[in-house]
Amino acid sequence: MNLRFIFRSTLLAMAFFGILSSSGSSPANAADAAPLATRGAATEPENGFYYTVQKGDTLWGLSQRFAETPWVWPELWEENHETIANPHLIYPGQKIRLARRLAGRPSAAAAKAVPEPSAAGIHYYFSLSDQYGFIRKQAVAPDGVILQAQEAAKNLLSEGDIVYVRPEGNAALVQGQLLTIFRTFKPLFDPHSRELIGTQHLMCGVLEVLAREPLYAIAKVVESYREIRVGDQLMPYQRRSPRIEIRDSQPGIEGKLVETEEHLNIFAETHVAFINQGSRHGVKPGQIYSIYRTDAHDVGTVAAPRPINIPVDFGELLILHTEEETSTVLITDSKKESLEGTRVRSPLAMR
Repeated sequence: MNLRFIFRSTLLAMAFFGILSSSGSSPANAADAAPLATRGAATEPENGFYYTVQKGDTLWGLSQRFAETPWVWPELWEENHETIANPHLIYPGQKIRLARRLAGRPSAAAAKAVPEPSAAGIHYYFSLSDQYGFIRKQAVAPDGVILQAQEAAKNLLSEGDIVYVRPEGNAALVQGQLLTIFRTFKPLFDPHSRELIGTQHLMCGVLEVLAREPLYAIAKVVESYREIRVGDQLMPYQRRSPRIEIRDSQPGIEGKLVETEEHLNIFAETHVAFINQGSRHGVKPGQIYSIYRTDAHDVGTVAAPRPINIPVDFGELLILHTEEETSTVLITDSKKESLEGTRVRSPLAMR
């Protein structure tokens, strides 16, 4: 057989299986490489799971890692066709968007392969990172309160409005300072045990201090996430990264959903909510937990019934933020709507 033909056929096969994709070898046409490398550093405009390509990675290999079969690599490419022109040429540093099915339920081997928080690992990009709140046993002591708008008759405020602020405690409220506008609700109690869960803090926006007078400050609303009201409170603003690194979940977690952030009656995909497990229990941002129900079955006989309840996972949530006793979560997958009290537990590989 012609050796040139064998060599050419081998190269084509290697390209098809992704062997040449990011091994460090230069592509045949260097002029084509630069645009691809540039596009590989694409931004992440949508919420979702992403993976940073490492040297030696291929779509074939990543499909094996996250979906237990390499043959779904075309789905991975389809998810990223706008940033990956050639599926057989991917480069270290590229951000690859993972379909929820690929990212949310890796095999046990894949789960072990996910490193502890690292810029090179999987992360969830959440564009609304500054907007979610939290539940805390002891409510935050505010640095100030919005007294009124410059337009005195205006009670509902929005971006661009000038307001007067009353300092609280020893807050300095210096010119140029950014403050988060928040609102609290009545303390939340467990409906069964009547134990205090905590006070919800709802993030409403950001204001900037323009001037400080002896008894008050003048400020401007620079960001508005939700309706802002006279009487809303202020705390120091801290920028949150939209990148949430995925990490191993804590074994043995058993909790429940206690409330949605917007006080909805149901919990569904993309909703931000709260669970009654926190840092004290080993819960950390970036962990993924299962949402489940129990189905009643009878494994006995008519003469000797033996009822059992079998847990069935039907959704997943991602930990965004933790307090000591509670956590703020994003529901990333849900095959059915949930209600308050729906159970949450560690993923199967962690039990």
